[in-house]
Amino acid sequence: MNKFHGNNGIKIIDDNLINKFNITSLFGKKTLEGIQEKIAKATGLAFVTVDFKGEPITEMTSFTKFCLERRNRMDTACHCKASDAFGGIQAAVTQKNCVYLCPCGLLEIAIPIIVRGHYLGAFIGGQVRCIDTPKDISRLENLITDSNDYKKENYMKELFDNIPIYKYEKFVSVAELISLIINQMGEKGAYEIIKNDTLKKELEEINNDNKKLKLENDLKNIEISNLKAKVNPYSLLNILNSISSLAIIEDSPRTNDMIILFSEYLKQNFSSEKSCKSLNEEFDRINTYLKMQKIKYGELLNYTIDISEIISIQKVPCDIIIPFVENAIFYGITTNTIDWKIEIDAHYEKDDVVISIRDNGLGLTDKEISKKFKIFKDNYEGYSIKVGIRNAREKLIKLFGKEYDVFIENIHEKGTTSIIRYPRNFDERNV
Repeated sequence: MNKFHGNNGIKIIDDNLINKFNITSLFGKKTLEGIQEKIAKATGLAFVTVDFKGEPITEMTSFTKFCLERRNRMDTACHCKASDAFGGIQAAVTQKNCVYLCPCGLLEIAIPIIVRGHYLGAFIGGQVRCIDTPKDISRLENLITDSNDYKKENYMKELFDNIPIYKYEKFVSVAELISLIINQMGEKGAYEIIKNDTLKKELEEINNDNKKLKLENDLKNIEISNLKAKVNPYSLLNILNSISSLAIIEDSPRTNDMIILFSEYLKQNFSSEKSCKSLNEEFDRINTYLKMQKIKYGELLNYTIDISEIISIQKVPCDIIIPFVENAIFYGITTNTIDWKIEIDAHYEKDDVVISIRDNGLGLTDKEISKKFKIFKDNYEGYSIKVGIRNAREKLIKLFGKEYDVFIENIHEKGTTSIIRYPRNFDERNV
């Protein structure tokens, strides 16, 4: 049995549940191939993912023409499979990154995917030439004979000579970063499986309790615990710092600026566990979010935030403004690519606080949006935004009554205005 630390103390996790972990259940084939494609595009390295048996479970990403040709030939494909098997076995045995030279002398690495001490498979990549490989690196050309026959064929030699050259130190640094990202994602996925299993058992017990108030309170605590567990902020920030360093090395200033802003945005999100913040704090977070969008869209996006000092210290329930800003960004850029503007302001109106978010998009109604994005079903960013808006509206109604539902006005060809209103004075303990 394994111990699992949760909000309710230490819980025992069935080993059978952990033994059910596999790469596909944790990541998904399409997700893995998406990761391979993005990393390959950023690094120029080829990748494929294998399971604990060494069998490929994804399509090959960015494989060189030389390697594809070798793998398509019956007499040489076995050499490539033996090379992959070697890397996977070494990664499994040592549970560490295994760097080696394939039978043709190309630098490769097998990155083990290990979750809760269980080896699930490996992320195998590389296929680059390296002129400064240390002497202690395994060279499979010494073990697999007839692997250098390609040198006798002009076509294959030309393909080999066109393979890019990587410095060994850079290759290892990139591999370590990839290892950190992949295994962090694996741990997160495993945590979700364990958490969902635990939640299922807890909910079965709660359903036997006929006290409605106690049931709602327990569900709320479970939900909060689950949301906090989805992302370890410190691990995520460490990963972002590593990516930022890589962006500096590769001379990508806009990417680095975006990463720095995103790190700041995460810090603002995790800075407090309170249910309320000052409008000044909340608008600082919104401003950081809009700065990221400004880097992304450049001159297409212009925005203003107007908040006076007199209202800056006013308390506001968390996460009721940002979904409407996200809504203005998402539907604004997809419907209006010229002179795109967003205006945000906050002011007092008698005994109420009034926050306005305006954009100059096409002013699409919910019905028009559903029709326009029907093909994507629920698999697009706008769906998550819609959920966030629904949650914000329900939160305001639950806290302050139906008269404080958000007013949303869509004006065809002119844009959308969202008006958030809540009492100036309220008891924070009830939020």
